[in-house]
Amino acid sequence: MRKLVEILHKARYPDTNSGKKKGSRAARKKPAPKWVRPAVKSGLIVAISAIAVAGPTWLWQSGTVTRGLESLWQKTITQTAGLGFKIENVVLRGRRHASRRDVIRAVRLNRSDPILGFNINDLRRRLVKLQWVREAIVTRHWPDTVDIHIVERQPMVLWQRKGRLYLVDTDGVSITSKGLGRFRDLLIVVGKGAPKAAPTLLAMIASEPALAHQVTAATLIGKRRWNLKLKGSIKVRLPERDPHKAWQRLARLNAKHKLLARDVRMIDMRLPTRLLMRPGVLNSQTTRVKGQRT
Repeated sequence: MRKLVEILHKARYPDTNSGKKKGSRAARKKPAPKWVRPAVKSGLIVAISAIAVAGPTWLWQSGTVTRGLESLWQKTITQTAGLGFKIENVVLRGRRHASRRDVIRAVRLNRSDPILGFNINDLRRRLVKLQWVREAIVTRHWPDTVDIHIVERQPMVLWQRKGRLYLVDTDGVSITSKGLGRFRDLLIVVGKGAPKAAPTLLAMIASEPALAHQVTAATLIGKRRWNLKLKGSIKVRLPERDPHKAWQRLARLNAKHKLLARDVRMIDMRLPTRLLMRPGVLNSQTTRVKGQRT
């Protein structure tokens, strides 16, 4: 009877020992090819990139932003840091005049922080708020590097306003009023609207190199025309219409008659056919232009 029971038991529950051996042999897998790990890592980088771009956008557009989802998102970011996607290097390019301390405060990134733990647009907005930064480009380089390229404002002139000097860039934007000693060679402009009009003025002055180095300041009169101050405290009044032509005319007369070497206090060029000169304290000087005495 016992043998019969054993036979029935074996028939219902066959012995699995031999099956295990066969199954273990069948289940044994070949080692993965060498290219698998890099491929998996590349796929993970692509997936994380997609999450970084689409994740917050989907949450926002779907209208399902809740504390639970935000918490889940933060946990996901933390887990990616555990996989090696954390900040190890922050590369800063383009900084010349901007304070390094101010840039670091605006960046707010620390080593070992999750590389997905910051918003690129928010970081860019913080950077462009700095006085010297005109534009900023922030890029993630997987898995551990953040590249920051800032474009600084280009100093153009010093603007004198209410007795104080301000450094102004090529867009007419005031940069700073501090630490201007290194920019003392820049032209000083005075008057309302002078920073915006300065690029045209500088181009005109540069067109006559023989005179350009003598100009030290310029005052915009009524947003219409310029009075220039030259070395030796000589003032030149330019006309409202076609000041460039008057500037070229002054250059020709100076080359021929050495006007700026004389004892002259003021040269008035507002009349198209006449040049008026106010003498200095030593004597009076006159010059003939197109047959007329001035």
